[in-house]
Amino acid sequence: MKKVIALLLALVMVLGLAACGGDTSTTKTETDQDTTASTDTSETTEDADTTDDTAETTDETGDTAVAVPERIVVVLPNVRGDGGTHDLACRASEAIAAESGAELKIVELGKAVTDAAKWEAAMLDLCDEGYDLVITGGSLMKDTIELVAPQYPEIPFICYDVALDFDSFDMPNVYSMDFYQNEAAYLAGVIAAKSSTTGKLGFIGATKIPVIYDFMVGFIAGAQAVNPDIQVATAFTNDYNDAALAKELSLAQVTAGADVLFPSCGNAAAGTYEVARDEGVYAIGNDQDVNAKYETTDPDIAAAILASVMKKVDNAVTTAYNRYLEGTLPFGTQETVGVATDGAGVVKNAAYEALPQEVKDTVADFEAKITSGEVVVPTAIGMSAEEIDAVIASAQ
Repeated sequence: MKKVIALLLALVMVLGLAACGGDTSTTKTETDQDTTASTDTSETTEDADTTDDTAETTDETGDTAVAVPERIVVVLPNVRGDGGTHDLACRASEAIAAESGAELKIVELGKAVTDAAKWEAAMLDLCDEGYDLVITGGSLMKDTIELVAPQYPEIPFICYDVALDFDSFDMPNVYSMDFYQNEAAYLAGVIAAKSSTTGKLGFIGATKIPVIYDFMVGFIAGAQAVNPDIQVATAFTNDYNDAALAKELSLAQVTAGADVLFPSCGNAAAGTYEVARDEGVYAIGNDQDVNAKYETTDPDIAAAILASVMKKVDNAVTTAYNRYLEGTLPFGTQETVGVATDGAGVVKNAAYEALPQEVKDTVADFEAKITSGEVVVPTAIGMSAEEIDAVIASAQ
C-alpha cells in the first residue's frame, strides 16, 4: 500500500510540472504474478471506440444498468477439481463468458496450507491487470478480499460463500453472498431419518469451525424433526483430504448401528462414501451431486447415495451477475441465500426421484415450511461451545 501511495504522489508531481508546458505521457506497468495455474477460456474483445467498458445506462424501470464486462477474472483460494463450491463458481462463470463473449481467466491460487501468504500479492497483481469484474469466494479468501478490494474501488467484486465484514472495511464495490448451509443439511437430516431403519445416523465433519458445525446442527435438527428419538453419532477428521480417516470414523459409526451417513469434510468424504458402498448402508452426498460424480466411475457408490444436498453456488453466481448487469445488485452488502431462493438444498436428480414418494413428500413439506418461515432452521453461527455440545448431546 505504501508503494501505491508513493507512486500516486510521484504522478501528482509529474502532472504538476506538465501543467507548466511540455508534452508528458504516462505508461502503466503491469507485473505478472506467478500463480499455481490459470485458464483463459475466450479471446479478448477490444473496441477502439469504447472509452468506458462499465459505462452505466438507465433502463425503463429507472434502475442503473451497466455494460457487459469484457474481461472477467475468477480467483480461487484452492485448485479446481473437487466438484464443490469453487467448481460450481467456475461453471457459472464459464457459462457467463460463453454467452457474453467476455474474456475469462480462472486463477487457482493453490492450497491454503502452502499458498495463503501469496494470495494478497496475487490478487493485487490481478487487479492491476485491469479486469472489469472479479469473481471470488470461499471463507479462506475473507482477509484477502477485505484488504485488496478497497484499494480498487473502480473494480466490482462478486464474492460467494464468504461472510465479509462491511462494518470494518469500506467496500462499496463488493457484493458478498453466503449460504444457509444449515438449511441444506436440515433437508439431508429429513431424508436420512425417513430412510433409516435403525434409528441411528452418522455425521462426519472436517475441522471444528462454525461452517462445519452449521452443517451438523442443521442435520441433527432435520433428523429430529422427523424422529425426535433419532440418534446421531458425530466425528471429525480435522482435515479436508484425509479420506482414510473419514473411512475409519464412518466404519466405527456403522459398526455402532448407523445406517445413513452424512459427511461434511470436503474431499475426505470419499472415505465415507466407500463405507456406504462396502457395508451396505447409505449416505447423503454433500457439496455436489455425488450421484453424478460416481455414476460412471463407481456405480456401486452412486447406488449407495440416497440423495445429495449442496450450496447452489452456480445458481447464486449467475443470479448475482444478472442483477449486476441490471444495476440492481446491492454492492456494499452481505446477503444470505438458501432454500427459499434455490440457493441451497436438495439436488433433484434421478436418485432423488427414485426415493419413496413419502420421503419426497416430507422433503417438499419442509421446503415449503422453510420458505414460508414456519420452520426456522437452527444455526451454529454464533453458538457457544456449550450450546454446540448441547446439540450433540440431544441426539445421543
